[in-house]
Amino acid sequence: MIVAMIIVSTICLYLAFIMMKKSVLRSILVAIFGFALLGSLYLVNANDHNHFGMEKVTTTETSTIYSASPSKQMPLLLRQDVGTAGKRNVYIYKLDLKKKATHTKADYDVFNKVQKVSGNTASLTAKKTVWRYKNNFYKTLFMNQNNNKLIKQVNTIKVPTTWTELTPTQAKVLAKKAKALQNPSAKQKAQMAAVIQKAVVAAKMKNPQMTAAQQKQVIAQATAKLQATALKQLIADVKSSTK
Repeated sequence: MIVAMIIVSTICLYLAFIMMKKSVLRSILVAIFGFALLGSLYLVNANDHNHFGMEKVTTTETSTIYSASPSKQMPLLLRQDVGTAGKRNVYIYKLDLKKKATHTKADYDVFNKVQKVSGNTASLTAKKTVWRYKNNFYKTLFMNQNNNKLIKQVNTIKVPTTWTELTPTQAKVLAKKAKALQNPSAKQKAQMAAVIQKAVVAAKMKNPQMTAAQQKQVIAQATAKLQATALKQLIADVKSSTK
């Protein structure tokens, strides 16, 4: 609509100034159409630079997110730095376990912060502030240009303490090294067996009447603890070697 006003006022100003003979009517029309043209240009400039006809609107949306890792035993939140300064980054995650991973928007007006929380559920809360037209009149006048233009977005990513934050490169290195844990050497097997046996002996001392089922449970718990400790050390090694 504003473009049409500029075009029409320009044509009318030209016709009035060039085609009409000097008269009071000509002067009045030139003044009217000149004012309309200048006014339209001013409104365009005011909309572009000062967001005339618009207002700030803030919305908050929270979504449940899932690990970008295919392994349930190794939940990951991937962080990819944008640029060389390392001041900007995007986070990679899944919104649906059955779909491909997605990531936060890479933009100078988008800020991400990660918080560790208790529980097993991860979430992303996006607080977005945009410029939006106050009503349909302004929206039509400026042809919906710059509507919903982003001012600032803050993403708060809350993940359980069991999640690990890595870069995609670190995640690839970790995946390769984690495979080695599934095929321990004879020495590693012997060390694990000794630790498990020690846990069983300690449990029997506390409960001499321990049943076979209870002993099996102690072995499972000790094995899980060993695997968790090994994975934790592996993650620390990957982080230190791929900074």
